[in-house]
Amino acid sequence: MSVPADTEELKRLGDHPWIEEARIGPGGDGVVVRPAEAALAVRPVLGGLVEEFLEHWGEVYDWTYSKGEERHSEDLDLSGWRASDTGAPLPPEHMREWVAHTVDLVLSTRPAWILELGCGTGLLAHRLRDHVQGYVGADVAEAAVRGLSESAKPGTAFVRAAAHEVWSPRVGEALGAAGFPNGRPDCVVVNSVTQCFPGVDYLRAVLCDAIELVAPGGTVIIGDVRDARLLLDFCRWVEGAQNPGADPEEVERRATERAARDAELLFDPPLLASLAAAISAETGRDVRMSVHPKTMRADTELTRYRFDAVLRIDAPAREKEGPVRWERGVPAARLREIAGDRAAVVADPSDPSALALVTPPEAAAVPVAQIAGGGTAHEPFGAFVERRLAEVVRGVLRRPVGVTVAGPPTFSERLEDVALLAMACTVRASGVARESVTMTAGEIADALRVSGRHRWILRRWLEVLTEEGMLTRGPGGRYGGLRPVSRREVAAAGEGLAEAGREAGHPAETTRFMLTAMARLPELLRDDLAVQSLLFDDEDNGTADGAYRENPVNRYLNAEVAAVLREVTPAAGPLRVLELGAGVGGTTADALDALAGREIDYLFTDVSRYFLSLGRERFGDRPGVRFGIFDINADVLGQGAAPGSLDVVLAANVLHNARDLRTTLARIGDLLVPGGLLVFVETTRELRAILTSMQFLMSPHSGEERLAPADPRAGTDRVFLTAEEWGRELEGAGLRPSDPLPRAGHPLATAGLHLFVARSGGGRQTQA
Repeated sequence: MSVPADTEELKRLGDHPWIEEARIGPGGDGVVVRPAEAALAVRPVLGGLVEEFLEHWGEVYDWTYSKGEERHSEDLDLSGWRASDTGAPLPPEHMREWVAHTVDLVLSTRPAWILELGCGTGLLAHRLRDHVQGYVGADVAEAAVRGLSESAKPGTAFVRAAAHEVWSPRVGEALGAAGFPNGRPDCVVVNSVTQCFPGVDYLRAVLCDAIELVAPGGTVIIGDVRDARLLLDFCRWVEGAQNPGADPEEVERRATERAARDAELLFDPPLLASLAAAISAETGRDVRMSVHPKTMRADTELTRYRFDAVLRIDAPAREKEGPVRWERGVPAARLREIAGDRAAVVADPSDPSALALVTPPEAAAVPVAQIAGGGTAHEPFGAFVERRLAEVVRGVLRRPVGVTVAGPPTFSERLEDVALLAMACTVRASGVARESVTMTAGEIADALRVSGRHRWILRRWLEVLTEEGMLTRGPGGRYGGLRPVSRREVAAAGEGLAEAGREAGHPAETTRFMLTAMARLPELLRDDLAVQSLLFDDEDNGTADGAYRENPVNRYLNAEVAAVLREVTPAAGPLRVLELGAGVGGTTADALDALAGREIDYLFTDVSRYFLSLGRERFGDRPGVRFGIFDINADVLGQGAAPGSLDVVLAANVLHNARDLRTTLARIGDLLVPGGLLVFVETTRELRAILTSMQFLMSPHSGEERLAPADPRAGTDRVFLTAEEWGRELEGAGLRPSDPLPRAGHPLATAGLHLFVARSGGGRQTQA
């Protein structure tokens, strides 16, 4: 494969307005380009790549609406509405019900002045305009706007504008011409449009404009949203329908590939609430939100995989008439029939399968801060940027060439980079960075005065630095050639990282803890400082809670743990749960919420009396919850648990602490009833930020061995098993594992943490 021959060609690439930097790829293969930030920007001016993405969708819909192939009547033009599995037009009767559902939702907020962004062919406009004093519809498709304008009634106007252009003069003129008081709507509708947005940044900009524009007491309705949490389920349905004879593994493979290449934006309610909460903090506007399922009778993709959200802006809170009782397995259409006009049908923002009725409907909205917390999204913009920049590179060079697009580093990637620099900076003090100096791992440890119990951590650092090309390892295991890294370089790399993490859903306290640990690595290695003193230095345990609960991946995993527990039904008596290593209760809170109202015998355990005391403070008033010391490295049968007595054993970020993992898993299996579940969360790849902070918690006490000879990690300095290794160990212990979550293709799949669920009764195998 050919590559640019000289720097002149790289300069020509760098001169393109969409490209910030161009360089030869690793090993001289291909070209690596980094997009210019201005080309990716949404504010203050739309970047070139974003603009082209939106123009693409505008052209698609302009062409679709111009053809009008599914125009049934003036007020029912269904052009573009086709089933994903067959490609056939969706049934008109189902689409009428879909429209009626949305119209009812909008009118339930009692609007007088509506601005709809992305009005399309007027499916909503035709049914809303006679119920309000003024209506303005905006769309990017010229054909749609022209057709609707020809039949516009008094107080109604249509304008060609994109969703991010609500403050543009032409939209303002349309609002004024339609008589909107002060040019402000009391309801902004963005229905079945967000899937065409490039990404979350654009969604945030549109949401911010809508929240700022809407009149006090008004609403912003984000409707017909494809739920990112259900993307893989949607793809399984499509692939299963299109390939009825395919085996489940093949369907799963195809579904994963389809999910990865999905060209639309998907997100979930927690992400939407997080954006709204940030906007609320910036603008000072009070924002409350309710989430609503689709209540159509037909079971289609429009009913199954989508949700509506109503955001109430500066509206007085209403009290609910009685507690909210979440139901599962009851169709939303049935709840709609029961509710009538007296109640709202709502979905649990954290669990799309849980539905409830709330009376009165206005009381369904809760402060967005109560829902906010990370969330997930599938963004199509990255794939679009990669494709377009590859086309630009090949066009400029006028020959085939492999192109890699280097995106801006994520928060997690930046944190990992800082950790790598911190390792190198700390090791530099040994002298191994000096020219012609080589040292063994033991000599480096001696020079740094590393405590005996922490030397295994230093050895892992040396391996990581070698793998990353920052250190060389020669004959006899002697290291040398360390890239010298200064403390100033480490500090500069970590600057602003806590705030960047907060914006990404990671508590700033936890990020600051990790950065502080990285700055004090020499003391931690010498055992002059205990990492616990950094982790628990705040009175409210916010740092520890952030590490174990208040971050996007743990919120997702804890919600999945809760979903598993809801489905467990004991053969008789209370549901018996043993939680191992409960710590600050990060997983406990979600587990107990999932089991609320059920008869349980829940034993909260840890090896630390401090954590038991903390657990009693947080959960001591919960019915059926007990507390006790439990050590996974001791004989479990000697700690008060009888064989075959438990329905569930729950462990979050605990089992990697086992000194003999195979024995621990076998003992846990003995505690479970036949068919009982081991439910646990584990890190499945080494994370540098953990290696420079939390890993110090895993060192043995002086004089103790970290791992038993029979442990699968024995003879290495590894802590974490891969997902595949966990599967083999569970099967060897007679436990039948299901596929871990998140699955491949999920937005959080690369985070390095997974939820495992294994059922007892597989029959123990002899380990090699």
